Amino acid sequence: MWLLIVHALVFFLFVLVYAFRFRKLVPNPEKNILVQIQEATKDWNSTPHLVLLISFLLFLLFPLTLGFSFFLRTDANVLVVIVWIIWAYNWSKYSFFRE
Repeated sequence: MWLLIVHALVFFLFVLVYAFRFRKLVPNPEKNILVQIQEATKDWNSTPHLVLLISFLLFLLFPLTLGFSFFLRTDANVLVVIVWIIWAYNWSKYSFFRE
């Protein structure tokens, strides 16, 4: 349970840091966050893009952390991994390839 709380706090910290500190440093900030994530993969060495990509990665890992914090000692952890793979695949496909 503590891992879930730490994960959520770090995720919200990165989101707030990007939203209030680094968003104005990005040239031509788009309204759509998915377009910003696509552009961040092209220039990931800059700090605003790196913060955005880390927060997106934490977003993708959130269901895995949530599931493992509750179902680690049961047989449901296999279902958690399957649901996480579907979650990460769909978000990555929609975010990077816009299908």
